[in-house]
Amino acid sequence: MAADQTIKPRQVGNSTVLTVPANIKLDKNARYFVTKGPNGEIVFMPKLKNPFKDPKLLKQISSQKSEFEDVKMIGREKDE
Repeated sequence: MAADQTIKPRQVGNSTVLTVPANIKLDKNARYFVTKGPNGEIVFMPKLKNPFKDPKLLKQISSQKSEFEDVKMIGREKDE
C-alpha cells in the first residue's frame, strides 16, 4: 500500500465501514480482532485457533499427565 493512500469511513446502517484496498489481499473467511490504539490507529489482528482446544494436543497432554501420577514426592514439592 502506498504511504499516501487513504480511505474514508462511511456509514452503513448503524455501522461505520472502512474499505480494505484491493492491493491488500485478505482471506475472506478469516476473522479479525479490532482495536483502537491510544493515538487513534485502528489495528486488525487475525484471530488464531486456540492450540489448547486441539484434540491431538489434549490427547498428548493427558497421556503425559498419566506418566507422572504415581511418582512419589521426594523433595520440597509440597512446600507452598
